[in-house]
Formats: sequence, C-alpha cells, structure tokens
Amino acid sequence: MHYLALDIETCPLPKDGYSEQQQARLAREMHFQRQREPDLPEDHLALRAASLHPLLSWIVCISVQRAEDDPSRPNPPYTYAAETPEEECGMLERFWRDIQRLVDRGEKICWITFNGKRFDVPFLLARTLHHGLLPVACGLLDNYPYRNFPHCDLFSLFWGINLGLEDLCALLHIPSPKMHGDGSLVYQLLKTEGIDGVRRYCEADVEATLKCFARLLPLLPRDCQPPRSEGK
Repeated sequence: MHYLALDIETCPLPKDGYSEQQQARLAREMHFQRQREPDLPEDHLALRAASLHPLLSWIVCISVQRAEDDPSRPNPPYTYAAETPEEECGMLERFWRDIQRLVDRGEKICWITFNGKRFDVPFLLARTLHHGLLPVACGLLDNYPYRNFPHCDLFSLFWGINLGLEDLCALLHIPSPKMHGDGSLVYQLLKTEGIDGVRRYCEADVEATLKCFARLLPLLPRDCQPPRSEGK
C-alpha cells in the first residue's frame, strides 16, 4: 500500500491580464467573500477571492508525502513548484507523469487530503484541463464524501463541524503547520520569501495531514489498512 498525502497552494493570476469573463467572476467571488468577511480590506478580499477559483489563479506548488505500508514512517515530502503561471503546465505534466509511473507498477494507492475533495482536487483537475492535459486514473478524483478509499479526505470524517487542519492537529496533539504561514497569504509569501517559502508552507501542511491520518487510521475501513504480514 502506498499512502500519498497531497496539498496544493494557489496564487492569483495577474489582474491586468484578466478577460471580461475573469473580471466578472472575480466580482462575484468577492461578493461572496465579503458576506463572510465584511471587514476585510478590499485588496485582501480580492486576493483571497481570486486564490480560491481556478479561473483566476494558478497552482504554485503541489506537495506530496509518500509512505509505504506504514503512514507513521513516511519519506520526506516532495514538491512540484511553479513560481510563475508560465511554469504551471510543465509542473502539472511532471506531477501526472510521476503518478502514472506508480499506476503502471500496479501499486495500490490511498490518497490523503484535508478538504481535498472540495478544493485541492477540483482545482487540480481544472488547471490540468486548462492546459490541455489529462489527469491519471489513480483514485485521486474520487470525491464521494462518505468513501475513504481510494481518497481519504480527513475533513469529511468530521462532516458538519467547522474544523480546520490546525484544529485537528490541536485535537490530536500534533504540532500546527501554520507556524510556517497562512494559506490565504501565499501571494505575499511568494513575494517576500519566494518559492522556497511557499514550498515550506505547503510541505508543512502535507506532513501534518499525513500525521493526522496515521493517528486516525485504526478508525478507517479495511481498504485503508496496510497489508497484513503473513501468519497474522
């Protein structure tokens, strides 16, 4: 069993290149965000609204952490990065090519995300298709909220509760990943610390996600469990 935890970070595309359709979409997204956060300054509101929509943003990085059979003993995270929108297509090609290699080897994969079924995976799919690429059939796109294999979204385990990754880490006594930054500030992080700053933040999130999964694994169905050793 290969456990693959995944997290993405996004950044708004340059507004001076927005089409009329993109400008209209941004206005609608800002209206929606303003209802949720009425006191947020206009420029921060625009950045947050744009960063949550695949028509208005690109994927800056995709971090993946892999563990074989035991999610409590993972490899270091690996990150695919695109410092500019022009680099996004190549980054996505590399990501899907590596996933295809795993699939071609016949590996059983359990994907792990936090809110990935509602955000990371639809965003990843949209940006992949935008570049004329096709995603790999690997179970990642399985977005049924009540199925935990082949894609286990930890957010779905606590459906109906306003629980973020930082909250789950606090409940499970796992160090918070947010000491490395805030996902809503990736634009500023990219400007001030460059792609390495965004990479650190994204990898901290994916590491925390896999640690939470390892703690919750005994509660999950048999499909998510590692293979049993012979004689047990």
